[in-house]
Amino acid sequence: MNMKKFQDFFRRLSVRSLGLVLFSLGAFALVLALLLTFGLGRIMEIWHEDENMALHRYVHVTLEDLTGKAGEVTQADLVRAFEGLPFTPEYLVVTRADGSMLYYYREAERGAGRARMALKNLKDIQQWNEVLLPDGRVAFRFALYLPAFDELESNGFLIAASKLLLLLGLVIAALLSLFLAYLFTRPLKRESRSVVRALQGMASGRRDVPLVMGKVAEFNEVVVASQVLQENLAREEQLRRQWAEDVAHDLRTPLSVLRAQLEAMEDGVFKVERSRLRNLLLETEKLETLVNSLALLSHLETPGFKPALQEIRLDSFLHGLLEQYKKQAGLKGMEVEVSSPEAVLSADPSLLERSLGNLLANAIKHGKEGGFIRVRVTVGEGGNATSLAVENEGTIDEEVLKHMFDRLYRGEEARSTEGAGLGLSIVQAIVEAHQWQVTVFSDDITRVVLSFT
Repeated sequence: MNMKKFQDFFRRLSVRSLGLVLFSLGAFALVLALLLTFGLGRIMEIWHEDENMALHRYVHVTLEDLTGKAGEVTQADLVRAFEGLPFTPEYLVVTRADGSMLYYYREAERGAGRARMALKNLKDIQQWNEVLLPDGRVAFRFALYLPAFDELESNGFLIAASKLLLLLGLVIAALLSLFLAYLFTRPLKRESRSVVRALQGMASGRRDVPLVMGKVAEFNEVVVASQVLQENLAREEQLRRQWAEDVAHDLRTPLSVLRAQLEAMEDGVFKVERSRLRNLLLETEKLETLVNSLALLSHLETPGFKPALQEIRLDSFLHGLLEQYKKQAGLKGMEVEVSSPEAVLSADPSLLERSLGNLLANAIKHGKEGGFIRVRVTVGEGGNATSLAVENEGTIDEEVLKHMFDRLYRGEEARSTEGAGLGLSIVQAIVEAHQWQVTVFSDDITRVVLSFT
């Protein structure tokens, strides 16, 4: 594998995957180093203690078997008895009760190295073990010494060589990790700079920043998210500009009418009549409605806003609300129907009235003349309302359907009618404040469904 293929291989690895591999290798090397440096000695100590206890137990049991003829035991008997020693001691000494030597064994060499322990005199022995007769008298005394693993020169060389190899392995692993990190960070650095430059361009106001996919998975996720962000920002800015134009137009029209009428009255062109004053009052009401809608939307979008919830009986609430819109619907020959069994809903009454009123007004404005408007309520367990649907004859264009609840959005048809496109934005804000959901379906009829669960 040449260098280019090697680099391409690591570029295709994700940041998390390669990081996990390098971390695992480093952790394994560290644990191994700690184990061999600090734990190996302890392991050898435990191992030596177990061997020493087993050897003492073997010698003790063997001598106990010979207590029946303690006075007749010879060195030859002990040589035969100790032929099956599980471990080879440095020395093994057995004496009678009076201290006379009965058996002496010493191995000067073991393996490839010379033992460090040398027994020169019985007085060097600090601890004797006694084997008793059934009546409690001492039959034999014995002493033995089993050298530890690192007390043998050959084993000492082995341990030193192992530590040297471990140190060398750690150095090689560290150098290899640095080399792999260098190979891996080169494309990361290049792609990170590309993403940072793109984000800086977006922050400066550009909405046509090119975002190119790379070979690192995590940065590709950032690139995709940045592309979506750039598209959303461009669309939001377009909507904001369009909304500002629409609001300015909606404000300018009644203001122009008011000014023209008042100037004409001041100049004596028009007489001050009740009908003209009524028209001026209607224009001021349009301005007031627009300003109030903007204020309400701003209030609903305030962080931490919480609706004042109350238990509402939907059957009586809806009948009272629909009475307000029957006359307006009748002007277009539309019938208003309600299908609401006894149901209870926890909601802010004024906000619920505003949201349903906006939906009904929207259905009347854009619904088919001579059609119908129908309100249906679905009830779940305990008499609690689970959903409410507002239906009307007529369909909505697919493009409008995608964005009709987006803030500041107005469809092409809506631009020719009065209003600043705030009605459905207010509905969406009220739904979000109550933690409900709103869904729109449009086939033969248009159905707006509020889900309360």
